[in-house]
Amino acid sequence: MKKMYLISVVFMFFALVACSNSNESNPEQDDASNGNEKSQEVNLTQNEKPPSLTITFGEEIVKTRQGGYSWSYLDSQTGQMVNIETDSIPLTKLVNVEDAVSVILTEPVTLNFEKEPLNFEIRVYDNNENMIATYNDFKDVKEKEKALYEILATWEEGTGIYAVALDVQ
Repeated sequence: MKKMYLISVVFMFFALVACSNSNESNPEQDDASNGNEKSQEVNLTQNEKPPSLTITFGEEIVKTRQGGYSWSYLDSQTGQMVNIETDSIPLTKLVNVEDAVSVILTEPVTLNFEKEPLNFEIRVYDNNENMIATYNDFKDVKEKEKALYEILATWEEGTGIYAVALDVQ
């Protein structure tokens, strides 16, 4: 009986030693988590979804709303690729055509993506979410009214949809 008791005590001792060793930190891991790679963590966080977008019409900067997207990025913790697919509420719920920002298309128009996309498409919708037209550039827009604008942009990492309500003059 004493022999069995002694064996179980020795076994528990080794188990405790093994558990305490697994909690010891690796100096290389400590360097990575102490802020030496802080800027990379921030960039990785920003890379987990499509870049933001504002549009400049002359001097006026107009913010867009992020819609659904399909995005892939490398998770720095696991070294694995992560794929994200998100839906969005309907365009008419994401932006309100009655709150459309008045813009003049004769002034220079710039799409200010946080990271330049490979390409983008501008889609124009009426208030019933019926697509009226598609364009590759705002200078080509012919609709002179309040409408919902959707910008579909593509990067190597995936696609993103942005929405804005504009009253084109």
